[in-house]
Amino acid sequence: MRKRTRNPDKYRMGRSSIAPYVASEGWQTRHHRRMQAALANSHEVEVWCERHKWRFSIKNNGHHWVFVTSEDKMIEWWPSSGKLAIGKKWPEGIHCHDYQQLLEVLEMAL
Repeated sequence: MRKRTRNPDKYRMGRSSIAPYVASEGWQTRHHRRMQAALANSHEVEVWCERHKWRFSIKNNGHHWVFVTSEDKMIEWWPSSGKLAIGKKWPEGIHCHDYQQLLEVLEMAL
């Protein structure tokens, strides 16, 4: 079996107020909770994308969010793990835990 390689995030958006870290819970529970919080607030993200003329789609039952800018630049976010990549630059990833942090990154990408 091939060992999975990881690209650590270069930037971090800080702690989440929506889905905060709980030391006593396992990673599976934490990832599920983050994804559910993101899906519950996906309408906010959809409205933001419509206002800025970006295409937005949720794939893989909520695990993968894809944004395409008006200039066809792609931004991808995995809410359960918090990984965000702009233009498939995995080593320059941004760690953001919730939709508010996501929107901050999207605003910077404008």
